[in-house]
Amino acid sequence: MEENTFPTGKPHISFSEIKIWRECPWRHKLTYIDKVDVFEPSPYLDFGTAVHEGCETLLETKTLDKKKLFNDITSAWEKNGFDDPAWVEKQPGWYKYEPVDVWCQWAENMWNDVPKFLDNTFPGWETVRAEEELYEEITGKPVKFKGFIDAIIKVPKKRGKGHNYWILDWKTAQSYGWRRQKKQDILMTAQLILYKHFWSKKHNIPLKDIRCGFILLKRGAKPGKVCELVDVSVGERTLEKGVKIMNSMISTVSRGFFVKNRDSCRYCQFKDTPYCT
Repeated sequence: MEENTFPTGKPHISFSEIKIWRECPWRHKLTYIDKVDVFEPSPYLDFGTAVHEGCETLLETKTLDKKKLFNDITSAWEKNGFDDPAWVEKQPGWYKYEPVDVWCQWAENMWNDVPKFLDNTFPGWETVRAEEELYEEITGKPVKFKGFIDAIIKVPKKRGKGHNYWILDWKTAQSYGWRRQKKQDILMTAQLILYKHFWSKKHNIPLKDIRCGFILLKRGAKPGKVCELVDVSVGERTLEKGVKIMNSMISTVSRGFFVKNRDSCRYCQFKDTPYCT
C-alpha cells in the first residue's frame, strides 16, 4: 500500500491520534480525515509547552533561562486574553481562574523541584536524551509510528552491573495529582507502552532493562511536593494489549468504520456543533 492511501493522508500515526480514536472514532474522523479545525487556545496548553521546554533544558544543560520561559507564558496570556474577564466568563464551570503571575510561580516551583526529585528518585541518573523522536515501522501495517519521548535517563542497577533505562513523560496536573483510575487507565499508559515497544526495537535494548513512568508536575502543590512518579509497569501482556489497540486503530480506520461514542462527549470540542449532533 502506498503512503497516501491511508485515510488520513499521512504516512504515520501518533499516540495522540490513537487516543482520540479510542475515545471516539467519529472525533478522530473529524480531526484527522476531514481536517475540521475548531481549535481554541488553552492556558493549560501554553503553560505545558513552557514547562516541558524548561524540563528539557534542565536535562540537557542543568541550567534554565527562566526569564525567557516566563516571557513565553506571559506573551501567550496577553495574545489569547487568558486574564481578560470576558474570556474567563466564557469558560466552563469547572475552570478555576488564576492570574498569569500564579501560573509563572507554579512553573518556577516545578523547575526548582525537578533536579532534586530526579536525584532522590533515580540515584546516580544520567541523561541519555532530553527528547527523542520515534519514527518506526509497524509490522504488517502501511503506516509508521511517530512519537516524541520527553526524556530518557539511565540509572545504575541496584544489583549487578549495567543500567536500567527510564522512559519518562512530563505531565502537568492538578495539585493532588492523578486519581488511581487515571493512573491505571490504558488510554494513559498506552503512550509509554508503545514508546517502550518502539524504543527497545530502535536501540536493540532488552525490554527487561527499560522502565517507564510519568512525572507529574502539580500546579499549586507546595514546594518540595510538586513532583510525583507514576510508575507504569509494562510486562508482556500489557505490551501486547498496547500494540493490539494500535493495530486495531489502523485496521478500523482503513476500513472507514467510524462510530460516535456518546460517552465521550463531555469535553469534546465538537459537542453542540454542526459536525456532531
